Amino acid sequence: MSVDIESIFKATAQSSWAFLITTGQGCYIPAYQRHFAWSSENVDRLFEDAIHGLHLLQKRDNTISFLGTIIAIHDTKHATVQPIYKTEMPSKVMTIIDGQQRISTFLMINAAISNVTCRLRASFPKKREPAFDWLEEQLQIQEARLKKSLFLDMETGDPDHQHYPRLARAYEDVWSKRESQAKYSSPISRLLWEYFLHLKREPTKIFRYAPKDDNGELLPHYRVVSDIFKHIQKRVNDICIKKHEENDFPELLGVIQNTELCEAIWGFEVPQEVIEFARDGIEEKNYDIFCNALRLILLTKYMSDRMAFTVVTAESEDDAFDMFEALNTTGEPLTAFETFKPKVIEAEGMAKYEKSPSFEYVTQIESYLETFKKAEERQRATSVMLVPFALSETGEKLQKKLADQRRWLRDQFESDVLDKIEDKRGFVRRLSSLSKFLQVVWRRKVDEPLVLRGSNQLLPDTIVGLDVLREIDHSIVAAPLGRFFDVLQTAEDDDVKSRFEDFEAALRSSIAFSVMWRAAIGGTSTTIDTKYRQVLSEKIDGKYGPLAVRPKKHTGSVSISNYKKSLIHFLEKDTIWSKADWVDAVIKQPIYSQKTIARFLLFLASHDAVTDSKEPGLIERGRAGVLPLLTTQHWHDKSYLTLEHIAPQSNSGDWEEEIYADPVTVDSLGNLTLLPGPENSIVGNKKWEHKKALYRILSAKNEEEFKSRKHECSKIGLSISLKAQDVLDNAKYLPMCESLAEKTDTWDADFIETRSKRLAELVWDRLSKWLD
Repeated sequence: MSVDIESIFKATAQSSWAFLITTGQGCYIPAYQRHFAWSSENVDRLFEDAIHGLHLLQKRDNTISFLGTIIAIHDTKHATVQPIYKTEMPSKVMTIIDGQQRISTFLMINAAISNVTCRLRASFPKKREPAFDWLEEQLQIQEARLKKSLFLDMETGDPDHQHYPRLARAYEDVWSKRESQAKYSSPISRLLWEYFLHLKREPTKIFRYAPKDDNGELLPHYRVVSDIFKHIQKRVNDICIKKHEENDFPELLGVIQNTELCEAIWGFEVPQEVIEFARDGIEEKNYDIFCNALRLILLTKYMSDRMAFTVVTAESEDDAFDMFEALNTTGEPLTAFETFKPKVIEAEGMAKYEKSPSFEYVTQIESYLETFKKAEERQRATSVMLVPFALSETGEKLQKKLADQRRWLRDQFESDVLDKIEDKRGFVRRLSSLSKFLQVVWRRKVDEPLVLRGSNQLLPDTIVGLDVLREIDHSIVAAPLGRFFDVLQTAEDDDVKSRFEDFEAALRSSIAFSVMWRAAIGGTSTTIDTKYRQVLSEKIDGKYGPLAVRPKKHTGSVSISNYKKSLIHFLEKDTIWSKADWVDAVIKQPIYSQKTIARFLLFLASHDAVTDSKEPGLIERGRAGVLPLLTTQHWHDKSYLTLEHIAPQSNSGDWEEEIYADPVTVDSLGNLTLLPGPENSIVGNKKWEHKKALYRILSAKNEEEFKSRKHECSKIGLSISLKAQDVLDNAKYLPMCESLAEKTDTWDADFIETRSKRLAELVWDRLSKWLD
């Protein structure tokens, strides 16, 4: 079927004034749009563009300053307006998707210029030169034009209220001709409304906008707009009255004597008496007032008629957002959650929202996202949150594209499945729980204690495993873990301990499965991510799950037993039936390419392990507490950060050739250890005999042993440089070097395989318990 693109998008070029005075038009800011946030620098740039444009206009009469694109929805059904009195609506509601900062700024500029215009005209002398008559008429025309751009005349209604501010914001403002219904509380709309009342009551006085509370303090909600409006008033005053020379304003006489320029600005030549007074009247008493008014008219005419937008009107919100994303290059696009929040407010009802459960859920989500200060970081964090959330809700793979995420949230929330308010609240609650999981668990700082509901704390080795998943950016696990975390969050007090145990079991199971899979099978993250998606969306082996809330064709449920059995099923399906299968698979992996996984395997194997006296060079399980490595303190300790090859990656001629016959051998688990960076640098690519001597020094348990082993180095021809001497003198005891130091014979391929097997067996003994 063909598509009529012109019916979906309509683009027109309009001057700022033409756009604002469109017959019957009110601009509407939906609730998900951020509040006004332009800085004084943004405003200054706008005025500088106008002055620059006036200079260019003297050389080129078709000069225009293009201000970018406004993207809007012509909301003929008023679907975006909340709250609403439908009979009171403007005839044309334009919901602004992009451009509210520029529109708001122009409205404030027009209000500031209008106020100066009224005051200037009132200062005209009663007896004056004929030139003033023409100038006063121009100011009257300007007053009318500016008023029309600021207010929409509905022609009927209660006194005052037949005039609407041209801009209103969802929930904070209500357009109505009835005083009892009308409300203008948002910062911009309130400014316009107060200025309208000011025009009626005291138009010749300075208009000041500073809404205050009962204590006379400026309300914080209005401060940004209040400050910017003051800045705009000062800029207009400086440009046209006080500091026009400093602002590089064009020389007036040169402007009004230029016939082509006057035609471009007014459409006709300026009367001769105006030119003569500007040229000859410098000694006249009212000359400054005359020039100030003329400059104000020139500035206003350029900003109104020569500063332009491309106004893109779309039929639907989706189309408008698609256009915005395509055109946006420097702005801050709204996150999918920001556009979703108004749907939640609408479902609860504005009057009831702040006391509803949804308010608490939304507050938690916002508190998480607000930890990301930069717009691009907040955008990415929202995406990272929504991808696993979609998976945990419906088992769907949600794309990272903003438009897809926005549509998915809206479609799910408005679907027939969530037709009751309790169901909609549940949806928002689960998103809130996931955001809390990401904030408290997934993104916790290394030195922060991890205490969950009811003062329950995760075991130290669980936290180390969690850090491993975070370091490899294995965020797919947030989907299943979010389900268990939500159950913990909503559990009754007497059930919290049990639900916490389930959550930790789910976390340990995820750690074990992901590490065992990657260590034995390797492959890309895509492969293992697919397994987690299946756990959430399908009934595994026809028996277990699915885990998602409402996956297609199934009924979802949260069961730690089924979750473990599902993960075990995938290991068994890929031929890991037993300890022997897994160990055999790990031995064949070049595990060094997965550095974080390799480090964790060495930690798991070495935790509470001792040297094997019967088989030198190997370790065996020791008594609990003999070497407690599985703590965050040790995991993040610089002593255990660097992954070191024992036989170096390339042979210098000092190592057995068999090690390098198969490229996997040198990168396998049995050829790796952990050393601090400085110690690693001095061990380097030395031959085995010299490395072994250094391992003996680094594993010395007392000072006498340390000195004795250092002295032995000279006997085997190992010279220690001053730098290496300094490293050794400052080194800590490194227990993981002890077993290596005990090996007396050659380091060869057979022993590397033997050591790989032993380490993998020790890892299995620990991890398999986590997965049952």
